[in-house]
Amino acid sequence: MALGTARALEYLHEQCQPPVVHRNLKSANVLLDDDLSVRVSDCGLAPLIASGSVTQLSGNLQSTYGYGAPEFESGTYTYQSDVYSVGVVMLELLTGRQSHDRTRPRGEQFLARWAIPKLHDIDALSKMVDPSLNGVYPAKSLSNFADIIARCLQ
Repeated sequence: MALGTARALEYLHEQCQPPVVHRNLKSANVLLDDDLSVRVSDCGLAPLIASGSVTQLSGNLQSTYGYGAPEFESGTYTYQSDVYSVGVVMLELLTGRQSHDRTRPRGEQFLARWAIPKLHDIDALSKMVDPSLNGVYPAKSLSNFADIIARCLQ
């Protein structure tokens, strides 16, 4: 799913003419078709953003809570904003947690803020992994996945 989502984003950013900034990428918008291929949905406002209408819409555009890059707060929408959102989706895959969870302690409510400092600490990283995996995964793959996530979230 992570690779398929990244490829879909690559298509929007590099192959569409004009290029498209999705602006609302989140796990609920990553769908699987009958062949289990990834499809990204909810590109409703993306063409308006690509055509340069951002300034007219900037007051109404907001990322879904927990997925938005820090620059969203200033009304700036870039390709990197979408990459950040993909990083959050990958964190959800890694941890089994939602991007924002008010039931968690204050410092753990926003998944990205909580996880970023832990992504390069192998002990902390192994404790972050979704418990349903029962520790069954190659350590090197975990480390590589964490590196990719960290690059998306920088």
